[in-house]
Amino acid sequence: MWRNRTAWLGVAGGLLVAVAGLAVANPFRWIGLGDRTWLWTFVGAAGLGALCATCGRLAVAGRGLARLASALAAVGLCLAALVAAGGGLLVLAFRDGDQRVVAASPDGRFEVVVHDTSNIIDPVQGAYVQTTNGPFSRRAYLGCFNSESGASVESARFVGPDTVILEGTKRWELRFDSANVRSIETVEEGACTRQLYTG
Repeated sequence: MWRNRTAWLGVAGGLLVAVAGLAVANPFRWIGLGDRTWLWTFVGAAGLGALCATCGRLAVAGRGLARLASALAAVGLCLAALVAAGGGLLVLAFRDGDQRVVAASPDGRFEVVVHDTSNIIDPVQGAYVQTTNGPFSRRAYLGCFNSESGASVESARFVGPDTVILEGTKRWELRFDSANVRSIETVEEGACTRQLYTG
């Protein structure tokens, strides 16, 4: 019975850590995952905490070198859980929730979303096309616009099943793969790239 509980606790912790890792490493795709980093760091912290408890239980029951290894693993996992929880609190405290829908496709399957945030110092806009499937929506990156470039997006419109026009200080016509919700063409204005801006 004791072994079963310890095993299930370890399996649950491992699953939580794996799910959180996959979610955080999945930007621009599933909306419910990529734009809620704060949530997934807490899920990861809970998983690490469960693994810490598992190792602690093994350390209590173990002997010799196995006991020492389990105790050290428990300490390391507990510290990692605290770091993950602290990171989640920081992300939650400084997160940007300023997103707006600027266009919807005629068939209602897609919408263009602009996310206003900052890139350390400068104000930045990120543009995405996303499906309208609620928590199962998928998102593709269209581009970002740093204020130092003087470029910005004010509106957008769909001109075909797989083409979006972004309008603002300039006019950009961008294509995307509507079947797989992937970018084909992107635009980056100023010191602003996909790597710097992950929305």
